[in-house]
Amino acid sequence: MTAAAITKEGPAMKTVPLIMLPALGADSRLWQPVIDELKGEFDCTVIRGEGRTIQAMADHVLSLAPEEFVLVGISMGGYVALEVALRNTGRVKALALFNTSAIAAPEDRRENSRNLVSLVESGGFQQAISRTAPAVSRGIPAVLNVVETMTRDLGERVFSDQQLAVLDRNDRRDDLAGLNCPALVVGAAEDTITPPELGEDLAAGLPDARFVLIEKSGHFLPLEQPRATAAALRAFLQDHSQQISKGSQP
Repeated sequence: MTAAAITKEGPAMKTVPLIMLPALGADSRLWQPVIDELKGEFDCTVIRGEGRTIQAMADHVLSLAPEEFVLVGISMGGYVALEVALRNTGRVKALALFNTSAIAAPEDRRENSRNLVSLVESGGFQQAISRTAPAVSRGIPAVLNVVETMTRDLGERVFSDQQLAVLDRNDRRDDLAGLNCPALVVGAAEDTITPPELGEDLAAGLPDARFVLIEKSGHFLPLEQPRATAAALRAFLQDHSQQISKGSQP
């Protein structure tokens, strides 16, 4: 688990905590610019789910999360967040999903993940990083440096486990109507990994969801557009403040 927490007097004392799940190859450094932008308005903790399946990662997140929380996930973290929320335990008061979808991995993505795992197993971890990091960072030097560092620090085992998890994820589109909490879905206009149309489809399938499109960003919104990301999240949480306040009924 990697964590970054903020606890100050004010809104953070009134609302349930935000549990923020990072993407494949990422840790709390992915969400930190957004946490900084929120300026202590919410109690934020980053948890990296562990396991070789999305379901196992969801189990791990639930084992570390508080009794009630707002769940925020990006990309692979979005798959995990959706898995947690769709269990309808009553613990998730609101759900925010960034750069993610509800579909199973297409065959070309599955093959790509299998090839990356094989590359790592044959000693090519750095080569695998060099293949994946430019795609999620769009080659932006400052973003690329953070992405490469996070993936390298997490290590080979985590990278391979996460690739196995995303390639074997389930299609959840038929389950979306059963979600029992409000949801925010955010897409990035220049995201080629998870095009915003997939986010729109995800939001359309949920019973109580809004879709927000952020311009001039790719797959890692929190690093490219932290202010816009934080603003979308803040507006959603403020609009549902009564529902997600401590002591309210699910």
